[in-house]
Amino acid sequence: MEFEYTDTNRRRAKLYIGVGLVIALVAAASVYLVMRQAGMGTGAQVTRRDVVVAVRNIPSRKPIEEGDVTVRSVVADSTNQSAYTRIDEVLNRVSGVSISAGQLITRNVLASAAEGQAFSILDPGSSFDPLGPDWRAVSVSVPDDRAVGGLLQTGQRVDLVVTMAINPELGPTPDPSAAPTEAVIPGPSTKVTLQTLTILARNGAMYILRADLATAEKVAELQAAGGQFALVLRPEEDGRTATTLGSTIDMLLEEFGFPIPRPPDFGEVSPTPTPAP
Repeated sequence: MEFEYTDTNRRRAKLYIGVGLVIALVAAASVYLVMRQAGMGTGAQVTRRDVVVAVRNIPSRKPIEEGDVTVRSVVADSTNQSAYTRIDEVLNRVSGVSISAGQLITRNVLASAAEGQAFSILDPGSSFDPLGPDWRAVSVSVPDDRAVGGLLQTGQRVDLVVTMAINPELGPTPDPSAAPTEAVIPGPSTKVTLQTLTILARNGAMYILRADLATAEKVAELQAAGGQFALVLRPEEDGRTATTLGSTIDMLLEEFGFPIPRPPDFGEVSPTPTPAP
């Protein structure tokens, strides 16, 4: 028994195809509308922001040049809210940390708050605390042979060793009726005075150190008294405060057993005969 394929069947098939096309178009339109509302279509509803980003690696403590950065448009969100939006805002500013290519230039990665300033007293990213120490920058002059061979770098922590010329004979005349005191002589006296100071910047033999205001006063007094400075490098991990006795010549002689020079003894010397006239 054979079935004839009539015009009615053809019309029904075309109807099914038409309905299927309509359903597909409706589905495609729905997907498009959903993507557009989610910001994945035309992007008309997405807020964008111009931000400054690094185009190459920028080492720490380097002034930012025009070729180091560029401006890119990104979707605005909380992660880029603090980024700079213009290149002129960051030019000649000094990086406080190493900045990788593609990284946003934000306020917490710069060392200085002013253009051309080579350092910031506060750590990068930290803010002023009115209840914290009275941080200041103080300079000391230390030749390379007393500053780890001149190899010290900004950001390192050091201790300040001071050698003072002590002369106990200077000053008021002692009272003869007073009890006798231990004998002392003029000479150098060396002591580590200040510990865990951060090097903020360096210009040759001139070092800029971070210290609180009271410590800065002591440094100024030591300089005025003619103290000679030496900087000793601390391990990064060591935040302890060391206790030392200091050092003087007599302490070194006693500790290491140095022999003390004395006048030579030549014995009895016969008088030289006087030649006859």
